[in-house]
Amino acid sequence: MSGGLVTTALGALVVAGAVAAWSLVPRRQRLKRLERRSELSPDQIYGQFFAPQNLPRELALELWNEVAVSLNLPPGKLRPADRFDKGLAPPKGWEYDDEVHEVQWAAERRLKRSGLEGDPSRIETLADYVRFFCDIERHKA
Repeated sequence: MSGGLVTTALGALVVAGAVAAWSLVPRRQRLKRLERRSELSPDQIYGQFFAPQNLPRELALELWNEVAVSLNLPPGKLRPADRFDKGLAPPKGWEYDDEVHEVQWAAERRLKRSGLEGDPSRIETLADYVRFFCDIERHKA
């Protein structure tokens, strides 16, 4: 192998490592915020948080999981009062490259697909997210 190829390969490894570290730090810090919580099953999540409001089970859990996947967090550790600007927010110093934007984009896509109007800027918590889109679906029907 020539020296230039080795240097290029090493450079690529360094960049790949930096990218991996860049994405792991915010996730680990978010996970640390949730570590003391017990893990809830989908049935517990729905039963405790959304059945009393008579929200559609499948849709409520789909929305809950949509946020969990976007944020790369375990759904069973999330809670309805989790705020996107606090507990789910990126740690200090990582604000510009964060998965909360993925949630915002998912919300915008979902609203556009519904064909209905709504103001997702009022969504502050995970419960707000689920209720907002369950209400949108009710108006479609």
